Amino acid sequence: MQNAIPNRRRIATLSLLAALILYITSLWLEARWPAMSYLAAFAEAAMIGGIADWFAVTALFRHPLGLKIPHTAIIPRNRQRIGRSLSGFIRENFLSERYVRDSVRRFDLAGALVDWLDRPDRRALVSANVARFAVASLSALRQEAARDFLTQTLRYHLGRLDTARMLGAGLSVLASEGRHQALLDDSLAKLSRWLEDEDHQEQVKTFITDTVFKLFNPRILGREVSFHRLAGWVVNERIVEQSARLISEVSADPEHPLRRHLDEQFQALIERTRNDQRLARKLDGLRDELLDNERLTRYLGAVWEDVVTWLERDLARDDSEIRAHFENFLAHYTRSLRQDDAARHWLNEQAETLLPALVERNGPRIDAYIQRYLDSLDTGEIVEQIEKNVGNDLQYIRINGTLVGGLIGLGIHVLTQLLPFS
Repeated sequence: MQNAIPNRRRIATLSLLAALILYITSLWLEARWPAMSYLAAFAEAAMIGGIADWFAVTALFRHPLGLKIPHTAIIPRNRQRIGRSLSGFIRENFLSERYVRDSVRRFDLAGALVDWLDRPDRRALVSANVARFAVASLSALRQEAARDFLTQTLRYHLGRLDTARMLGAGLSVLASEGRHQALLDDSLAKLSRWLEDEDHQEQVKTFITDTVFKLFNPRILGREVSFHRLAGWVVNERIVEQSARLISEVSADPEHPLRRHLDEQFQALIERTRNDQRLARKLDGLRDELLDNERLTRYLGAVWEDVVTWLERDLARDDSEIRAHFENFLAHYTRSLRQDDAARHWLNEQAETLLPALVERNGPRIDAYIQRYLDSLDTGEIVEQIEKNVGNDLQYIRINGTLVGGLIGLGIHVLTQLLPFS
């Protein structure tokens, strides 16, 4: 393309020179052969047409022959206005909410995504790009300046959190529509099944007797008396079995008094997080103690360093486990999405809802970005870019102007010869 424009310009210039040579030759031979006047008329008009189109094409980009003739160098003189018009045209026509919505509606985004991800090499490409981005991000986070900035920022924002309100909001969400009861049911059912196993009961009994009752071995007449055997019986018969029975009863009875008591305590805790200032101060104090605990900070920093090191090493390997898991996830997601018409329909609906509004909201920013980019370009760069893209057609205008001008001139000369008054 870059070589084509000079070639077309050379052809246009040669056609104009050919018309000039033809005109001079036809004038020189006209006295000997009167028919050469027709050729002279063609060549004369061809020169006029070629020169006129050369002037017009050149005037778009620069001053012809360096002369600052009015209304020449049109594009360099009006580049800011052209940039505003171009960016406005793009925003109003291609970035309008209606156009984007119609385009998204016609385009099956979910289907295209499934088709594209259906090939293993493309899934590997996505996984590799995600891995490269992750490695670059982790490397940046390991730099001391970035780590200190993130740590200070995180501590600042964590220190301003209203812990009581956050706890209350979380508990309220859990309590809405009885979700905490469903969680309690599931937990109690699993704990009940676990305690029904004799081996598990023996583990609990051993743990309690070895850790608690071992402390209560009194000395009688100078000798230590062990209560292990008695303690084991008490724990097994009274504590473990009774606890298992109580848990089963609470799990099976939605109206059990203990369940209602737990629900009342749960609601009371939510209310306290909203109104109890002493609790709020205690929670804020606990938050501040954790944030100011240097030992905890060093420990978490060491853990984070180990995690980052492991992630970097794994992602750098050709047989990375993380990349393999991610590729398997993409494959599973692709298969599931292909088989689930409702999911694809939902995905397309979300794209139709979100993308047009996103583009419309950012249209002014895109408009401003285009204008800033065009304003930052040098005049020569703008002329070069436009010539690179439309230069061929502009040089053809010169060539066509030479030929068409010559034919029109020839036609006028023929008509002149045929008219009665010639």
